[in-house]
Amino acid sequence: MGGDLPKEYLGRPCADHPAAGSGDCCRSAVTRAYREMRSRGVPDTHCLDAALAVYQWHHPEAEAVSAAAIVGSWVTGSALH
Repeated sequence: MGGDLPKEYLGRPCADHPAAGSGDCCRSAVTRAYREMRSRGVPDTHCLDAALAVYQWHHPEAEAVSAAAIVGSWVTGSALH
């Protein structure tokens, strides 16, 4: 999982290191962005947008539709449309 990565990978897009395969390299950052914004009362759509932006920073190669599906499954348990 993302929290188990060596420190030299922190702050770098997932594509820049070997753990990129499953996307788990950034899952904790994506879910943390969503969860912390929601805990502060930010509207869900803004939280999802922020979580998606975090994912896309880590995975610039990802297509928007698949990125939204992955982020949706991580933060809400279902794919986003």
